[in-house]
Amino acid sequence: MSASTAPFISIVVPVYNAETYLRECINSIANQSLREIEIICVNDCSTDGSLSILREFEAVDNRLKVVDGEVNRGLSVARNVGMSFATGKYLLFVDSDDYVDRELCRKAFNCAEANHADLVLYDYAPFWGKDASHLSRARDSQLSQADSTNRRCLLNLPAYAWAKLILSDLARSMKLRFPEGFLYEDLPVHWALVLTSSRIALLPERLYFYRQRSGSIGGKRDWRLADRILVYDQIKEYLIGRSLYRDYCDVFLGQKLGTLYGVYDSIDKSLKRDVMAMIQQRMTDEHWRFVADGRLPRPVRDFFLSLQGKTTARFRRSIWLLARRCYRFLLSVAGRRRS
Repeated sequence: MSASTAPFISIVVPVYNAETYLRECINSIANQSLREIEIICVNDCSTDGSLSILREFEAVDNRLKVVDGEVNRGLSVARNVGMSFATGKYLLFVDSDDYVDRELCRKAFNCAEANHADLVLYDYAPFWGKDASHLSRARDSQLSQADSTNRRCLLNLPAYAWAKLILSDLARSMKLRFPEGFLYEDLPVHWALVLTSSRIALLPERLYFYRQRSGSIGGKRDWRLADRILVYDQIKEYLIGRSLYRDYCDVFLGQKLGTLYGVYDSIDKSLKRDVMAMIQQRMTDEHWRFVADGRLPRPVRDFFLSLQGKTTARFRRSIWLLARRCYRFLLSVAGRRRS
């Protein structure tokens, strides 16, 4: 790629204290079979050796640019800063503790071009440990049976920003920004992209490898988990502001009620009272009617019916919680025996 030629894809990598996994991540991007890329690494004021590693890569690969922030401002800000430096036709995000298949950029780019799509959704594989990609590739993709024209279906897919290729012109036209000051910032962006894109293409291959580790955002049980509730407030504002709420309220309510239940279920015991107050504050007649319709999964529905004092629901919920505790106990015993 010459200096005067715009890259096909701009890859934004927010980096914060990621030295343990950073080389693997950047190597997987730099070694893409599609060479016409630029790699924008936003160092979010790391205190470990991450910046030094990035400088090493920058010195040997003129496609890589390091943007060094002076203050730690979080993932959303880092992504937004990275987007402001992007010059490629498409945008793609990679988190600094993950890695990608060598063919990700080529396949996503070709999919977008062949389908004239301004958004491509591809699949991912979660893994623990050093490498589980050989196992993940053997599994069927969750996108295999999805319909790219069914926006309601697509809204219920995982919202991760790094599972998307986004046309840069679309991002600019919709003034795409990740909400700052929140975790789970991918959710409102996912809703906005799915509902704004004129044409969406699906790439049913597991091309992104999502590292699971203790202490990650997905494993939080502290108050930051409540951000999942707050981002749904933002999604509702977005839908109402664009006169879309009536069209998608059932999808929204299903997700929101599932999230309210999930946050209460997962958060630390000492914080459950405060989360319950958030839940009760947000429950309106519309929410209760949706609960009564019976479209929610049984554990979620029983949770809300229990709040209304329904005896049968409370009994079913107590039995379900007991069964889950027994199941988790047996899993832990089996794990200790294997180790």
